[in-house]
Order: sequence, then structure tokens, then C-alpha cells
Amino acid sequence: MTMRAGIKAMLITLDSLIARCSLATRNEHGVLLSFLFHSLFDEPGKSLSENMDPQQSITVEMFRRFVGHFQDRSYTFVSLSDISKGLRPEGKYVLVTFDDGYYNNIRAIPVLEEFGAPAVLFPSSGHVKQGKAFWWDAVDREMRRRGRSAKERRQMFAELLRLKTADAEARVRERFGAGALQTVGDLDRPFTRSELRDCANHPLISLGNHTSDHAILTNYSAAEIREQIQAAQDDIWSMTGKSPEIIAYPNGSESREIVDAARNVGLQLGLGVAPGWNRLPIQPGSQDAMRLKRFTLWGERPIEPQCDMSRSEFSLYRLARSLKRKAQQGLSPLRRA
Repeated sequence: MTMRAGIKAMLITLDSLIARCSLATRNEHGVLLSFLFHSLFDEPGKSLSENMDPQQSITVEMFRRFVGHFQDRSYTFVSLSDISKGLRPEGKYVLVTFDDGYYNNIRAIPVLEEFGAPAVLFPSSGHVKQGKAFWWDAVDREMRRRGRSAKERRQMFAELLRLKTADAEARVRERFGAGALQTVGDLDRPFTRSELRDCANHPLISLGNHTSDHAILTNYSAAEIREQIQAAQDDIWSMTGKSPEIIAYPNGSESREIVDAARNVGLQLGLGVAPGWNRLPIQPGSQDAMRLKRFTLWGERPIEPQCDMSRSEFSLYRLARSLKRKAQQGLSPLRRA
């Protein structure tokens, strides 16, 4: 185990103890907890053997346990409409979100129907239109095939995260071949136009803006930022007849300029990737509403303790991540959304 992994494990262990003590004594009301997911897999061994997941490795059963955990503890799962209408200040709520627009997100629908839980999908509209793979999946797949180490993969991710999407994709094709961004099956492909339209018509599903090209907006000029956000709005309307009211900033990368651009396009809510509680009330269009926090769950650790830690107001791990992110402001983090 590396020193970095050892410190992370120690913080998580301490947080688990803190959560148990905190939840026994503290009031959890007056908060909206938002959770970020990407892909959903049937089971780890079978699903990941051919197409490794460089992100969360969350299975459908893990997702079901997550939803059940919060429902059993009297949390209410909310839709965007619920937030816009106003959440009760004394309530305790959960918002479920899926970034990028993977077709495998349809695996969540039976679980959502089972519990009556709404969810928001944030498709990268350009990937839906073009049917291409996401560059991070291509990098992970191709480097694993070549026997590259996890450290080498992280280094390449870090390099590409500093680029505009078109430039990152050009690097991937140059390194791994012209066909590197072709999808390999239902596990890694985005929705098609018709599939996204059908999904958007489900009563428990809403759509959000994730830019046209999954653009890490801090790498773009002011004009390009607005173009990326507006193009996604136009694309989603064209494909589904739905107009997003919320944006999930790709990679969680945002700034005042980016937030203002999103608001000017007409978006009223914004999500990053920094973990933490969102205090009620939430006023759509406000600075706080445009910078909502989200928790990310990881498939390599038991789900229930992670849920408990998200319900705990204080977290050493979250504090460490926040300090690290501030120290690295202007650089792209290795984890992406």
C-alpha cells in the first residue's frame, strides 16, 4: 500500500467512527444530499472483465442498497421540480444524478421504479449525437491492454484533463489508433438519440446539461464556455423536447465566469463534485444553488458505511479533499465527473 492510499484508508476509518457517533446524537434535517453516479454494472466480475471502469465500479445491487439505505432512514428522494417548488426547510432529501449519458444508466430505472425515486441524467449531448466513446474509457481500456500501470494511467488522465475535448481525443487517436474512440458495446456507449428521448419521457427521469463535448470548462475561453453550454441546451431540446434547468460541471470544474455563463443561458441549479451537505432552503439561481455539492460512492468499498459518512456533517476525508482541491486550484484533479 502506498503512503497516499494508507492515509486515505486511515481517514476513511476515522470517518466511519465519527459517523457512528455523530448519527447517534445529531439532527439530520434541513439538508439536501446529492449523489453522483456514472455507469451501472450487473456484477463486478462479469461486467468489468472486458470493459474496465476507470470511475466508480458501481453495480445495480450496490445502487439498490444505496437507495434503500436512505429510504429506510426516512429521506425523501426529490426531482428537479421538487427543488424548484421549494423543499421544506426541516426536511431531509436526496437527489440522484448520473453524469455523461451512458446507455447502461437504464439499469437504474427498475430500482428507481421500485422505490419511487426520481433521478437526473446529465448526457454529454455531442457524444449522444456522434455515438463515440468517452476518451477516458478508451485510455483506460487501451492502456490496460498494453499492460500499463495504474500510475501511468493516472498520469495520462491528468495530462488529458488539462486539454479541450477535441485536443484530448486527438491525442488518444494519435496514441492508440484512429479507431480508439469506437465503442465496444452497451457497457461503454452513450445513449442514442431515440434512446435518450425515450428515457427522458419516463416520469422519474429529468435531463440536465453536461455541455456538448463533456468540456472541462476551465480549459475554454469565455465565448467557448457559453457555446458549450448553449449547444447542449439546444441539442437536448432538439433530441427530446426537454429544456434542462440544471448543469453538472464536467470534472466539477467551475468558476464565477462559468457559473455566470450557465445562469445567463437560463440554468437555475449547478452541481460540482465536491462532497458535502447542501443546507436548506435552496433558492434556484443563487450562487449557492449554482454550486451544489455532491457525494461520490465507490464500488471498492462497502456502500452502507459510505452512506453513513455522507449523512455525518463532519468528515476528515472531505476536509482533506477540500484542502487539496483548493491547493490545486487551476489544475485538473485526477478524479473526474
